[in-house]
Amino acid sequence: MRASAESILTRRTVLACGLLFATLALASGASAAGAAGPAVHAARVVRLVEHGRLKFYSERGATLIEHGTAYGTYTATMVADLTIRSKSVSATVTIYPRGGSITGSADASYSIVKNLGYFGGALSLGRGTGRYSHIAEVNHKPLGISGIVNRDTLEVEVKASGEATGL
Repeated sequence: MRASAESILTRRTVLACGLLFATLALASGASAAGAAGPAVHAARVVRLVEHGRLKFYSERGATLIEHGTAYGTYTATMVADLTIRSKSVSATVTIYPRGGSITGSADASYSIVKNLGYFGGALSLGRGTGRYSHIAEVNHKPLGISGIVNRDTLEVEVKASGEATGL
């Protein structure tokens, strides 16, 4: 038995309308059966650009503990533990914006020119607390990090930038 072109068109229209309704219902938080479900939200992407000025605070073995202020996307207290080797730097960096904290770990290459050490590499967001507890890199792509260490005073200038969600 052959279906008429009009009945095929009507079935396709009904099916398309049903799919559209189900999609809209799911996006608004209701399931296709009408029961309430979690709302679907697009992840908000925030472009982070932070600058920091840090001063030597103390040392723990080969690790320098630096304290200072971050400014840019957030203005906040900043603490960094830097382990400087001949050609690399590893660090744990924490900023404390209002409402929580954001911690990341960095690995960077390092080179020396006169009394300045230059570093550049990647900063992975490890964890956040409070309102930042869901922070994550976009597509698991680490943030970029670069900076300068004054080898005489042990002061550090650092810049980190990249995209994050969960803020």
